Amino acid sequence: MNIRKGRVESEGHHIAYLAVNEHLVCDERPAIVFIHGVLASVNFWRECVPPAFKKDRAWYSLSLPAHHPSTVPTDFAPEHVNEQWFYDVMYGALKDLLGDRKAIIVGHSTGGFSALNLAIHQAPNVVGIVSIAGFHSGNWGGVEGLLVKLAGLGRWAEGLFASNIRLASKSPFIQRVFASLLANNHRAYRANPISRRMLETIRPDVRAQNPAALFPLFNGISRLEIAEQLCHINVPCYLFAGTHDPVVPARQSLLLAGNIERAKTVVFRNVGHMPFMEDTEAYTAALEQALDNIEAQYPIPQHGRQGTLLERSASP
Repeated sequence: MNIRKGRVESEGHHIAYLAVNEHLVCDERPAIVFIHGVLASVNFWRECVPPAFKKDRAWYSLSLPAHHPSTVPTDFAPEHVNEQWFYDVMYGALKDLLGDRKAIIVGHSTGGFSALNLAIHQAPNVVGIVSIAGFHSGNWGGVEGLLVKLAGLGRWAEGLFASNIRLASKSPFIQRVFASLLANNHRAYRANPISRRMLETIRPDVRAQNPAALFPLFNGISRLEIAEQLCHINVPCYLFAGTHDPVVPARQSLLLAGNIERAKTVVFRNVGHMPFMEDTEAYTAALEQALDNIEAQYPIPQHGRQGTLLERSASP
């Protein structure tokens, strides 16, 4: 992969990004932008994109706010975090990264929420979304849900929250255990080499994470709720959901599917929060099909196709 790293500014936040294989960019086609979930990093997608994206596709990875190497403003506080704030920060970052270029947003977990939220607010350059284990409510289950509940208790719990984040960030063993708890099919998750590579890739960012930056975000997540606004989504929307997700309950996925007009739902049987590792083949096929279907609205003009082929032949 040919990777350029950088940060863009939005609402006082500096949001990290990766621009991957830019020599393959075709301006006539929408950019594909991936957004990770909480406690991961902008580097998460280096291991979790389909294999064809490693060398043959141009794409971007955009960080969630407050996740290293992104930074927060000095006055970042829990009361800032709501649905409108999420839109303002993420759309501002997207606009700074891509300008007016159209984009398809692929998000996992909180990244899935962010994709849905961008579509709800009808971000001008967003032409389609794929939500992988995304949610409409910050009322989660599992270990991540416990951290959200802890932060939601208020400032008196900040020290305990920070202690948990620091403990997990210092121990590769705890990181492996924590990540495996997000899966339902633990055997498939542990046996998949993507799991190990993903954790190794994001470990430097996890170790450098600032708990004081994460606390306001986690506190605010507990209050997020966009169920009543889902009807405003009018771009192609794909929902990927595991039947046994310990973080985002199945009832959330059902509500998303029922409230978004013409949403297409892909269900992964006996899978939890990590379809990338639990059912890699099905996940890869579903994501590539969803992206192909959305991109089909934007056929490449002949001059654009030739330009792309020339760029490919000239690339190292």
